[in-house]
Amino acid sequence: MHACLKLLPVSLFVLPAVSAANVNEVPLLPRVEVSSEAFTEEERKTATSTFVIDRQTIEDSPAHNLSELLIEQGFAVEATPTDHGENTLLIRGFHTEHLMTEANGKVLVLIDGRRSGVANVRQIMLGNVERVEVLRGPDMFKHSMGSPGGVINIITRRGGPERFGGQVRMGYGSYNASRIGADLYGAADNFDYMFGYEHNAVRSDYKDGNGDKVNNTKTDGTERFNFNLGYTFDNGHRIGVDGYHYTVDKAHRPSYMDEEGEIRNNSYTDRETQLLYINYEGATADRRLSWNANVGQGKDTYETYSAESRYPKGQEARTDRAQGSLTYTSERFDLTGGLDYIKYKVENSSSARGAFLQAGGIDSKWAGLGYPMHPTSETSILGAYTVGTLKLMDGSLNLSGGLRYEYVKAKDLSIGDEYYNRVPYFSGRGITSRDQLPTRRSFNHISPTFGVSWLPAHWLKLRTNYTQGWRAPSGRQLFASSFYEDYGAPGDPRLKPEFTDAFEIGFDMARKDWRLSATYFYYRVKDNVYIYPGVRPDGSGTQGRVVMNVDKRIQEGIELQANANVAPALGYSSFELRPYINLTHMFRKEEVVSQGGPGLQGKWWPIARVPDTVASIGVRFHHPGWRFSSTLNFNYYGEQYGGRSNVGDGPLVGFGKFTVANLSMTKRLWDAGSAGSLDLKVDVNNLFDKQYSFLGRVPDDAYAYPGRNLFATLIYQF
Repeated sequence: MHACLKLLPVSLFVLPAVSAANVNEVPLLPRVEVSSEAFTEEERKTATSTFVIDRQTIEDSPAHNLSELLIEQGFAVEATPTDHGENTLLIRGFHTEHLMTEANGKVLVLIDGRRSGVANVRQIMLGNVERVEVLRGPDMFKHSMGSPGGVINIITRRGGPERFGGQVRMGYGSYNASRIGADLYGAADNFDYMFGYEHNAVRSDYKDGNGDKVNNTKTDGTERFNFNLGYTFDNGHRIGVDGYHYTVDKAHRPSYMDEEGEIRNNSYTDRETQLLYINYEGATADRRLSWNANVGQGKDTYETYSAESRYPKGQEARTDRAQGSLTYTSERFDLTGGLDYIKYKVENSSSARGAFLQAGGIDSKWAGLGYPMHPTSETSILGAYTVGTLKLMDGSLNLSGGLRYEYVKAKDLSIGDEYYNRVPYFSGRGITSRDQLPTRRSFNHISPTFGVSWLPAHWLKLRTNYTQGWRAPSGRQLFASSFYEDYGAPGDPRLKPEFTDAFEIGFDMARKDWRLSATYFYYRVKDNVYIYPGVRPDGSGTQGRVVMNVDKRIQEGIELQANANVAPALGYSSFELRPYINLTHMFRKEEVVSQGGPGLQGKWWPIARVPDTVASIGVRFHHPGWRFSSTLNFNYYGEQYGGRSNVGDGPLVGFGKFTVANLSMTKRLWDAGSAGSLDLKVDVNNLFDKQYSFLGRVPDDAYAYPGRNLFATLIYQF
């Protein structure tokens, strides 16, 4: 907090005041949207840092899914080499969290402004994505107050506005990988439509950066199907239905050979995600008053099969959801209010649970089933919010703020599957039976946010914001079983909600050919909920992993985004040459516990699973005359401490400190105007054959990512 206050006057008065000369500009494929006023209306009002990945950046990228795109753009992701595992996203030290149940995480992933139910960012393909946004402060309060680091909002394409059009693509690459897909869109009278389909497969095992074969890395197939249908009436009212379906068929787990020449942990995972929404949007004739409402359902399932176990393990999370909002916009102020509701019902299984049920245990009604998926917990969240912006001095000074209320209810759906007398963390504190602990919990809270943005010049914006985050523990974190559920630790029904004080301050500069943004952030988290290795009160030894509150966490750092078209400065107006950098550096990431946590009592310890620095540095080139574009990207991943290491046992061993380069090139081969065009896109991933992993040291703790690999795609657009 003191550091934040000290930086306030410095950030407001010691800023680089530079500008760029205007030059004649040829029509270019847009890379960064900059209006003649430098900032858009929304950017002028926002008191928090903003980050948008636009459609052109997505098309120029070699990324295939959201996980790869975020890594390329400078986000930290605990990414797996294949679709076998979950990909955990980190923003400013906050995670999407364990086993991908959305209610467990501190980062929320939205699709078109609605909770997706999906926390595994690898499960979102990019074929129909228009742009990706990071929301904070009042924009975050429209969806959650439990994601203080930021909310990822994925905006998908819609049909229209007029003619029929689309894209068909087909590609082939290293490791016998193939990809086919098509996206079709259009409009007829008042009806708009969009359909998308994509299928991918990897049929051969890959080699790592050292040239060693990594076994069991095939994926039989991944499929994405989505649609968005809408009917517009009365000049601004639209009723629509949209859906998203994603499947993974037999994604195998990477393995090295052991000393006997056998493949270790030969397993595969199937996944399935389904989302369906009905939507209504409307506005008055003058567009001052607008509203929207939607209801939907979702399902997210994974099943892992192993040759070492007779019974598979997995999870299924079903969701029911609804939300609505009303917005009033005027020259002096904007105001939005809304309600949202979501219920998560989780079912789980594990090998231990399967063996227990087959033997006819206490839950004999499930005995004899080949796949013993069973209800475990339920979490319901009801939210209400009001946020707004007061626009003063002709929009040069903007005061923003809001309130959000949440009521959370959780219950145990499998009472009796945890034996607390077997867990030293509980039995050592006098808990010997399930009857001593609650089977239902409810929580509620109101949080504020407020901020200021000031534009002393049309190209310079200064901003500061405070947001109070709050997140109740999920049903899984409260009631999970370590014996019959594959969560890795027993839940604790006594958990307390998390509180987060989130401060940020920064500036944005926007000129015709360049942009620069810098942000300082400071988070103080109380009662952080996580799976930790429990230790005895004197820190002398472990008692197994448990879900627990840790008293305090500090996450502090800076963000920097910059890009510039340097071609005009070099005397060229016929092409675009745009270097860029996106960087996050954390210079403090510590936590402290008073009893039973991952370190000695009362001593600050480094937070595991958070890299100190991530950076994306690259250059984009686009020549309209040549009909050629390319992007060369260098992604740096800094040092971090992995997993749930017991820091009480001694110094942590870090990993990371690697840089991976990717190159993407696109050349138009044929152009027939309205009849269509044909492009060739070539992606070279891991250009310099780097040996690396986002999950740990290779090969001690993790398997390496693929070495240098290529993929070529033909794209027909019409």
